[in-house]
Amino acid sequence: MPPGNAREADAPPCPPKARPDPDTAARTYATEVDDVSATERLTRMLYLGVGATALIFGVLSLDVFLRQVYSPFPVASTLGWLFIVGLPATLGFLSHVVPLRILRRIAITEGFTFSFILCWWLVMRLEPLPAGADVPWVLMLSGIPTVTIAIIVRPWTARIYALLASIASGLIRGATSAEASPLLVGLQDALYMLLLSSVLVGLTLTIRRSAARVDGEEYVRRAAESEQAARLARRAERQTINALVHDSVLSTLLMAGRNRASPTVVARQARFTLDQLDALSTEAPPTPITGDDFANELRHQCQQLAAEVHVTILQNDLKPIPAPVVRALLGAAGEALRNSVAAAGVGHPHEVHRRVILSADRNAIHLAVTDDGVGFDSARVPDHRLGIVESIVGRMERLPGGSAVITSRPGDGVTVDLFWVRTIAPAIWAPPVAAPPAVTATSLLARIPGAAPRPLSFSASLGISVHLSRLVVVLFIVVHSVLAAANSDRITVMPLGIFAFLVLSSAAILVTGDAADPMPMIRTLGVLLLCTVTAVLMFFHIPSGPVGPFAHWHLGAITLLLVVLVARGRTGWAWAGYAMMALSSIALAVRTGLTVGDGVLQASSHAGTLLAGTLFAVALRHYSRNLDELYRDRMQRETFVARTGATTSERQVQVARLNAMARPSLERLTRIDPVTDFQRDEFLLIEASLRDAIRARCLFVEPIIGAAWAARSRGVEVVLLDDSGDRPLASVVLMAAIVSGELDRLTQGRLTVRVLPPGRPEFATIIVESGQSRILLVSRDGIVRER
Repeated sequence: MPPGNAREADAPPCPPKARPDPDTAARTYATEVDDVSATERLTRMLYLGVGATALIFGVLSLDVFLRQVYSPFPVASTLGWLFIVGLPATLGFLSHVVPLRILRRIAITEGFTFSFILCWWLVMRLEPLPAGADVPWVLMLSGIPTVTIAIIVRPWTARIYALLASIASGLIRGATSAEASPLLVGLQDALYMLLLSSVLVGLTLTIRRSAARVDGEEYVRRAAESEQAARLARRAERQTINALVHDSVLSTLLMAGRNRASPTVVARQARFTLDQLDALSTEAPPTPITGDDFANELRHQCQQLAAEVHVTILQNDLKPIPAPVVRALLGAAGEALRNSVAAAGVGHPHEVHRRVILSADRNAIHLAVTDDGVGFDSARVPDHRLGIVESIVGRMERLPGGSAVITSRPGDGVTVDLFWVRTIAPAIWAPPVAAPPAVTATSLLARIPGAAPRPLSFSASLGISVHLSRLVVVLFIVVHSVLAAANSDRITVMPLGIFAFLVLSSAAILVTGDAADPMPMIRTLGVLLLCTVTAVLMFFHIPSGPVGPFAHWHLGAITLLLVVLVARGRTGWAWAGYAMMALSSIALAVRTGLTVGDGVLQASSHAGTLLAGTLFAVALRHYSRNLDELYRDRMQRETFVARTGATTSERQVQVARLNAMARPSLERLTRIDPVTDFQRDEFLLIEASLRDAIRARCLFVEPIIGAAWAARSRGVEVVLLDDSGDRPLASVVLMAAIVSGELDRLTQGRLTVRVLPPGRPEFATIIVESGQSRILLVSRDGIVRER
């Protein structure tokens, strides 16, 4: 309990009990959490892509389906097609409307429906289809359910599903083919389906992993930024309260303890200080103050602090001023006036004249406090003196748009210039917090081994790893080597089909190799040139007349490479390559005795793949930009909540300590009664303890608090300083025992303890001046040695 102010005893008074200031530890605050994560947004984007792809390939497969309707069960056959196309289309339409659990059920239904139709075809319809339409319509849509399943299941489950679908595709294609070698056709189809599924499933799983990584890294980053914001907010609030304590509480206690003013002046100052403490305890949001009210408050404060001061308002055309700005300006000006009253006339031959000049326009304030007193040399002011460093300069620098300049020389008086310029303020004013380095969602998605360095590219957002790229290239080469060999039945001195395969393999290696995104123009043109050479070689290779179903294998291969070009940020060039491929397909059709329409139909069957890839790329880029904005907004909200919570918590701790230590004495001083010498000593002891809490925060712990109080009661001068910069002590108990032990042994003299800045070999120094001076060095592990 605090000591009774009316108590008279020979024993030294006991220090008021106050909880030591806790170390700045991380604390959890309730934050407003946005329930939309990167994983959810990417999942919804994948559903949207699946829906768009289903519509595209549904249109392309409609003619084939109508020619293959199973006559015994036409309604069931139509329902099967509608389910295979309609379910993923529904996923696309509802991707951003319904909860994910509903989308997941639709996706599961799609996977089971596709599997059921494959099994039904294997059991019920293993018969050759009409020539020219012998590709089952369900195989034209096989990539859609495969990707849909990859969105919702575990990676190995998705891969096994794709493998089984590829095997079933090969079996069905072989059984329904009207070609002379149906088994070879089935093998080619299975391999091509395996290649396509591997690419699509691989990219889908990579996107899912990237989203999970983004969520994890973003969570860690938000937690770190919120902790940093809370730490800075606690420090700012502590500095604000420390300035108030120095300007009001300490000044009042010193005034009373050293009998510097009449009881009436002390009582008025004590009431004013209590009003400020009460204002700190109320958490009502600060309201802006008009320029006239600010000028009136300034005049009233100046009259209270120095009756002879001359206040001049040169201009006062202000918009409403934020309450924190008013508090900072009045506090800094008040401290400047108090310092002037206390020191400007000491040793000065004539009366000191003081002036306060306010000049303000709509967006700026200049407040000057001047006197013509003795002045001082700023270079000789100790660093631990808080009046200038914290109460004036520090207070203004902590204010957004604020600054202070102090000009003085011995014999020339003092000029304190306070400036504030209105800045573009946030919706709710808050202490400034250092802005963290920007980390975008796309750059987080790019943090995958082997990803291209540019974060805004599509492939970097996909996070195509080196392992996945190599696997895809190898599978691409193996599949197309089989297709090229199977369709090069005229092996001559110039096997053009084999040459085309080698050229296309080179293009695949080139387009998937390491490169910045978007892909360099030289490499892009090189890929397109190789694709053109492939098309020319196949133009002369494919004979006239009937050919096998995979004779035009190069069209699908070129389309896949063009999709990769889209992924590497070259969408326009990819479509230019497709135009070249379409022209070559038309020319080939004419050369082999077909019509221009046949050539267009041959090329258009691959347009859906490129179109789906393009839409996917555009959607992912749009998603990346939106995700960046989402994370930015979420970061601002969470840091604001952390900052507000930390400010409130720190204020409560500081106000509780002030009420415990100083309020009883301040309430005693509001009464104009005689003050005894014992009480004056107690006021000075409380003032010294509060000063320790400000200047030596990490040392303001028991038993140092009690030992310092007792030593000062014995007449020992105690100076505690903390230059650690809020660095936590390695061992609070050990350091407290060392310092309190030295204090307990002193009966006279002076003891100075200083916690050193980070980077010093020693942790702290203790200077003992009592008869014989000693300097003790305290290491970080608590070992004390004398220098």
